[in-house]
Amino acid sequence: MRISIDARDPGFRTYAEARDQGITFNVTLDGERVRSVHTADDLTGEVIVPARDAGGHLMFDPCQPSKTLLETRRGRVRIVRRHRHWTDDSSVI
Repeated sequence: MRISIDARDPGFRTYAEARDQGITFNVTLDGERVRSVHTADDLTGEVIVPARDAGGHLMFDPCQPSKTLLETRRGRVRIVRRHRHWTDDSSVI
Protein backbone atom coordinates (compact mmCIF):
# COMPACT_ATOMS: atom_id res chain seq x y z
CA MET A 1 0.00 0.00 0.00
CA ARG A 2 1.11 3.54 -0.67
CA ILE A 3 -0.24 6.59 1.13
CA SER A 4 0.68 10.23 0.67
CA ILE A 5 -0.46 13.70 1.65
CA ASP A 6 0.83 15.02 -1.70
CA ALA A 7 -2.08 15.38 -4.13
CA ARG A 8 0.30 14.72 -7.06
CA ASP A 9 1.38 11.35 -5.63
CA PRO A 10 -0.38 8.08 -6.60
CA GLY A 11 -0.86 7.30 -2.88
CA PHE A 12 -2.94 10.42 -2.27
CA ARG A 13 -6.22 8.87 -3.38
CA THR A 14 -5.89 6.01 -0.88
CA TYR A 15 -5.05 8.48 1.87
CA ALA A 16 -7.89 10.90 1.01
CA GLU A 17 -10.54 8.19 0.77
CA ALA A 18 -9.50 6.72 4.10
CA ARG A 19 -9.51 10.13 5.82
CA ASP A 20 -13.04 10.75 4.50
CA GLN A 21 -14.08 7.55 6.29
CA GLY A 22 -12.43 8.60 9.55
CA ILE A 23 -9.40 6.36 9.12
CA THR A 24 -5.89 7.48 10.01
CA PHE A 25 -2.61 5.59 9.67
CA ASN A 26 0.30 4.54 11.85
CA VAL A 27 3.57 4.04 10.00
CA THR A 28 6.59 2.16 11.30
CA LEU A 29 10.04 1.86 9.76
CA ASP A 30 12.08 -1.12 10.94
CA GLY A 31 9.70 -1.45 13.90
CA GLU A 32 9.92 2.18 15.05
CA ARG A 33 7.01 4.63 14.79
CA VAL A 34 7.51 7.39 12.23
CA ARG A 35 5.69 10.68 12.77
CA SER A 36 4.99 13.49 10.30
CA VAL A 37 4.92 11.13 7.35
CA HIS A 38 4.63 12.75 3.93
CA THR A 39 4.55 9.49 1.94
CA ALA A 40 4.86 5.83 2.94
CA ASP A 41 5.09 2.77 0.70
CA ASP A 42 5.33 -0.70 2.20
CA LEU A 43 6.08 -2.36 -1.16
CA THR A 44 9.16 -0.26 -1.95
CA GLY A 45 10.14 0.09 1.71
CA GLU A 46 10.28 3.88 1.62
CA VAL A 47 9.07 6.59 3.96
CA ILE A 48 9.36 10.27 3.02
CA VAL A 49 9.44 12.66 5.97
CA PRO A 50 10.35 16.32 6.57
CA ALA A 51 14.13 16.70 6.94
CA ARG A 52 15.39 17.79 10.36
CA ASP A 53 18.77 19.06 11.50
CA ALA A 54 20.79 17.63 14.41
CA GLY A 55 18.74 19.74 16.84
CA GLY A 56 15.46 18.34 15.54
CA HIS A 57 14.41 21.53 13.74
CA LEU A 58 12.79 21.45 10.32
CA MET A 59 15.10 22.20 7.41
CA PHE A 60 13.90 24.51 4.64
CA ASP A 61 14.91 24.68 0.99
CA PRO A 62 17.43 27.56 0.65
CA CYS A 63 16.11 28.34 -2.87
CA GLN A 64 12.46 28.29 -1.75
CA PRO A 65 12.40 29.14 1.97
CA SER A 66 8.67 28.47 2.25
CA LYS A 67 9.20 24.79 1.36
CA THR A 68 10.33 22.13 3.82
CA LEU A 69 13.07 19.77 2.64
CA LEU A 70 12.07 16.12 2.53
CA GLU A 71 14.20 13.04 3.10
CA THR A 72 13.62 9.44 2.11
CA ARG A 73 14.26 6.66 4.61
CA ARG A 74 14.37 3.02 3.57
CA GLY A 75 13.72 -0.19 5.42
CA ARG A 76 10.86 -2.44 6.46
CA VAL A 77 7.73 -0.25 6.31
CA ARG A 78 4.44 -1.17 7.94
CA ILE A 79 1.26 0.87 7.43
CA VAL A 80 -1.61 0.23 9.84
CA ARG A 81 -5.08 1.68 9.39
CA ARG A 82 -6.64 3.19 12.51
CA HIS A 83 -10.23 4.22 13.08
CA ARG A 84 -11.05 7.53 14.75
CA HIS A 85 -12.80 5.87 17.67
CA TRP A 86 -9.54 4.27 18.86
CA THR A 87 -8.60 6.13 22.02
CA ASP A 88 -4.86 6.83 21.98
CA ASP A 89 -3.23 9.77 20.19
CA SER A 90 -0.90 7.77 17.97
CA SER A 91 -2.26 8.61 14.53
CA VAL A 92 0.53 9.68 12.25
CA ILE A 93 -1.06 11.01 9.11
